[in-house]
Amino acid sequence: MKNADVLIIGSGISSLTCAALLSKKGKSVIVLEQHSKSGGYLHCFSRFGERFDTGAHYVGAMDPGQPFHTLLSYLGVLDDSLFTPLDPTGFDEFHYPDFNLKFPKGYDALIQMLCQEFPREKSAILKYFDLVQRAVKHFPTYEFSDVADTPTWALDTPLSAVVTELTSDRRLQCALYAYCALHGVAPTDIGFGFHAIVTDSLIRGPYGLASGGDALAQRFVQKIEECGGVVHTRKKVTRLEIKDRNVIMAVTESGECFSGDWVISGIHPKATLRLLSDSSAMTPAFQERVSSLQESVGLLGIYATCPVEESPFNPLRNYYFFSSDDPMGFLQWDKPTSSTTAAFVTSAMRSPKSTSKSGMHPINIHSACPISWCEPWLDSKFGERPERYVDLKATASDQTLGLIEGYFPGFRSAIKNVAVSTPLTNLHFNGSEEGSAYGIYHSIANTGIRALGPRTKVLNLLLTGQSSLFPGLLGAATSGLRTAGQIIGIKPILNELRSLRGRL
Repeated sequence: MKNADVLIIGSGISSLTCAALLSKKGKSVIVLEQHSKSGGYLHCFSRFGERFDTGAHYVGAMDPGQPFHTLLSYLGVLDDSLFTPLDPTGFDEFHYPDFNLKFPKGYDALIQMLCQEFPREKSAILKYFDLVQRAVKHFPTYEFSDVADTPTWALDTPLSAVVTELTSDRRLQCALYAYCALHGVAPTDIGFGFHAIVTDSLIRGPYGLASGGDALAQRFVQKIEECGGVVHTRKKVTRLEIKDRNVIMAVTESGECFSGDWVISGIHPKATLRLLSDSSAMTPAFQERVSSLQESVGLLGIYATCPVEESPFNPLRNYYFFSSDDPMGFLQWDKPTSSTTAAFVTSAMRSPKSTSKSGMHPINIHSACPISWCEPWLDSKFGERPERYVDLKATASDQTLGLIEGYFPGFRSAIKNVAVSTPLTNLHFNGSEEGSAYGIYHSIANTGIRALGPRTKVLNLLLTGQSSLFPGLLGAATSGLRTAGQIIGIKPILNELRSLRGRL
């Protein structure tokens, strides 16, 4: 039996945040990861001689003194070489059938651009971004306040209700809803406050990962080990032994046993419940709630290369493509034989100093791919899936590439190599429920005061990760901060973060 103060299952950024923070505070920590390397959706992989990212594409709030920059500095994992500031003149491009927009960095520049594009909507634009900035100030673990005073309206009011009250301009509504593509929740379902955090973080400090998410994960592991923690890979936990409403032991696939005064599960709550040796440790109501949680949509991943000189994409920008400018329909999906409704394109070659030895530009492309599209092959094995599954990938990727081609003619002919992933790929490599990239569906019913949160009915078992708070690097890392606070106290941590922010 290997013992620690805190035993952590999984090594996504939320688990790594917990481990780095707790080991910094003197707790002995053991992290168990089933994969061959740490990081979860920070993982990168190689194809065609180039690096591609799985989930860590870009992040916000990374200027000095901003939330994510401050948190990484506090944990001792910040290395400026890991991040690259994106193009301040237009870090995100949005393409709709009848109009295009480029979001510049900073509220003043963005508001000015939108007012020029929508001159009759100046009042609505000013009010909207005033509400965004007011809302985020009330989230304690975003602004590092020790007062939990998040107003009810920010948690319970749908984004769509705020926007439609301000403007009836359908194009402006599309622009304000566009970042729903980053959390996978419809404008009618997402709480305004959580959407505001995504929006605020990107407007203020958009950065790419210069060397991919793997480099950030490795920096976390290095810091954890410097503080005396241990990070094990290839240790798949298959059972959590329960006694007297406590986890007394975690058993791995190979039969090894680990224990901790506290156990933190960074894997999906549904997967956590399946590990319990005694399900009665959780109330029937909690079990029913977790088992009935809706998962967010899965994604189709297209990993392509084209010659650098023929690429239409700026490595320091992200691109969003939509087939509709209907604000209530531009993020919906139907079936793989229909036109793809939305696609997100980003580059793995983020650093302006980076060069490709092969002369190729690696491009990540993502679009919606519900698990239902892959349901006939759920029981098939990776690398042995039938031809019909290959046909599905070809059809779905063809629709997505066709959408982009409509905006950037000639793009498809420039592509030299293509690999495609689906939710089944996520199931195989990350074990995510239904292959989702965002965890649970983060509607109003599942966030804010209604979120699962860290605590469980098993007294020493805590939850962390995007499904217990919010998706994305910042959301998952903040979840780790909150979970660690359950063990060592959240207010002292927030006080230290607030003090550090003032010195950065």
